[in-house]
Amino acid sequence: MCMITQIEKIKIMNTKEKINESQKLKKNAINLLSKAIAKIILKFRLSRTEILNALDEQLVLEAKKQDPDATNVTIAIRTGINRRYIPAYLKGESPKTSPDKLATILEDLRWTAHRYYNSNKITKVGHFRTFQSICEQRAAGMLTYQAILDELVKRGNIKDLGHKVEILELRHTTFKDDISYTNITAKQINRTVNTIIFNLDINLSDERRVQRTIYSSQINPVNFNKLHTDIKSKISEYNTDITNLLLSYEESVAIGTYPEYGVAFLEYQNEE
Repeated sequence: MCMITQIEKIKIMNTKEKINESQKLKKNAINLLSKAIAKIILKFRLSRTEILNALDEQLVLEAKKQDPDATNVTIAIRTGINRRYIPAYLKGESPKTSPDKLATILEDLRWTAHRYYNSNKITKVGHFRTFQSICEQRAAGMLTYQAILDELVKRGNIKDLGHKVEILELRHTTFKDDISYTNITAKQINRTVNTIIFNLDINLSDERRVQRTIYSSQINPVNFNKLHTDIKSKISEYNTDITNLLLSYEESVAIGTYPEYGVAFLEYQNEE
């Protein structure tokens, strides 16, 4: 009969603790990444469906880029994506998905308003060619017409006039300024990720790109505004120096000739 010694028991317990700690850290990392994506989706009113499709596409393209000889089956295993979709993603053809409910409702409202009302206004409540009937047809069993009304009013797509609703903005995403800021945000996140991954693959510290975070958890929040002002002043000095340094390396070529290379400053405050 095999007997487990006390030392062996301790080793097993320690191994289990390490595994549990590793799983906990992994889960925390996934939660943080998911929270960041969720904030972006809600802030810029992006389509969850489009985000998920784009994620799958980029997973496939990145897997193929890292291993050009990988077969579709191999890519499917590495990404967890159904292998039937791999060829389409590699060709830049996203699989067909169900259209956004609110976008469909808005388009139906526009068509009905101009076809039957000859204006940009439509009767709100009723069982035929009304805002209510369109919502109940397009989102049956999912959302009430009142909930859809509240969301479209909040988005600035329509205006509630009481007995009627007025179509104000057909686009269901964001305004131009929001779209521009979305692109800026995406680029900043992508730059950060590129630097982190690059540094993970470099063994020599001198060859790693600048990646520094300086922080404190002993500053009273009442002083944050003043600290913010002081940080901006200090960064302005560095900004001038860094700009001049980059200019000293530039060549007399057209903008966009070479890949971007630069430094990003980020002031942050951790929030739940």
